[in-house]
Amino acid sequence: MIPSRAPRRQLVLRYVAMIAAALLVVVIYRRILHVNQTTVALTFLVMVQFAAFRWGLVYSVCLSLGCTLLYNYFFLPPIGSFTIADPQNWIALLAFLASAIVISRISESERRQAALTEVRRSEMERLYEFSNQLLMEENLHDVARHAPHVVASIFGFDGVQLYLTESDAAYSSDARRSFVSVEELRAAARLPDGPLLRADRVRIVPLVLGMRASGSIAMTSEAKKTKAAGYSDGLYDAIGGLLAIALERATALDRYSRVEAAREGERLRSALLDSVTHELRTPLTAIRAAATSLLSQPSLGESQRQEMFAILDEESARLDRLIGQAVEMAQLDTDGIEVRARPQRLQEVIDMALEDCHTLLRGRPVTVELPPDMPSISLDRELIRRVLRHLLENAARYSPAGSPVHIGAVLEAERLLVSITDQGQGIDDAEQAYIFDKFYRGSRQRMLHGTGMGLAIAKAILRAHGGGIDVVSQRDEGATFTFWVPTDRVKQGLPS
Repeated sequence: MIPSRAPRRQLVLRYVAMIAAALLVVVIYRRILHVNQTTVALTFLVMVQFAAFRWGLVYSVCLSLGCTLLYNYFFLPPIGSFTIADPQNWIALLAFLASAIVISRISESERRQAALTEVRRSEMERLYEFSNQLLMEENLHDVARHAPHVVASIFGFDGVQLYLTESDAAYSSDARRSFVSVEELRAAARLPDGPLLRADRVRIVPLVLGMRASGSIAMTSEAKKTKAAGYSDGLYDAIGGLLAIALERATALDRYSRVEAAREGERLRSALLDSVTHELRTPLTAIRAAATSLLSQPSLGESQRQEMFAILDEESARLDRLIGQAVEMAQLDTDGIEVRARPQRLQEVIDMALEDCHTLLRGRPVTVELPPDMPSISLDRELIRRVLRHLLENAARYSPAGSPVHIGAVLEAERLLVSITDQGQGIDDAEQAYIFDKFYRGSRQRMLHGTGMGLAIAKAILRAHGGGIDVVSQRDEGATFTFWVPTDRVKQGLPS
């Protein structure tokens, strides 16, 4: 962006300033200092060099001619006349004029080179900012949607339109105006011959990376005095290249995400099949063995028959829980959780969860500690009941028989916090970040019954409530699971 021409008034002022400065030098050297001809010539040359570097070649040449005339009239004999009597003075005058013009050209070249260097520096800064903005987006759609606005704001274009070959769609920095047709952008993407400059100051640049053309981008700067008017051709190529790289990066990330999602889905399906197959087969095996014993041995005593019936009842209940967890997990995968919040008394929800787990908690002292003035909290009773049930089942399954379980709750910072503490094996620090993932089971819990779905289900339910869950645990010192739901976003009911 080389500076544009100065306004007419500024031109006149510059010429007046140059004439005034030259006349001032004449007055000082003629009336005050009385210097020799060499000093006058060098002073005029310095003035010419300053004019060339400051304002350009035209000004310096004009000043050179003016200084030549003043030098001849006031300092070369005969003084006060343009006549030159001595041939040596002709040589001096011509040497002065030639030196002034040469200095003017050199200074003008340096000035243009300095201006060009500043332009390149400014362009590099804008390209760097542009590349940083592009790296903030990783989704292909987001890159395409935001890129026109970013290009227009950073480089000062009046309008930017982007076309993507893959989606056959165009994006604009201003949806209310279109200065290039989609057909023209599509044609530019198919024929990547380099930037195209139209007569109406519109540049169309194909987006090419290697041998692959991903689209095209059109940029316009309608006013000649905008900061985008003086950009070099290389800048437009650089914009197209950076944008092509960003689009290719976003496309690669999208492909990678899809591959990873497919791989994760396959892993989860395999884990689900392995886990469900093992977990379902265990109660089915016990049910089949008990039923076979009852059918094949009609002479069993009453106590033995009651034992077989108890096995059938317990394993059927266990099978029902496994199927329920599988259904819950299917709901999570399809975003099927619907929170129906109503004012509920937390004590009642805890009592229902304890009743659900009475078989697993048999023989364990369970303490419940709630504030005496605990109000009714707006939440989904059935969903929070499931969360409590999963946490109580974990506490019973992974702690020694007969060890206590503690349930506590507090209201803190506009949140309801509920904690369940056991005296079990604890969870290693390295595994605490993964225990809420689907199908994950700790290294010391893999020999125990379980599908690894309970904590994932609890976390999803709590997230649907706008809450969360965390764990504090140390090896061989038990674990405390604390979950919370917000109370600032829901209404509290009447005090219980």
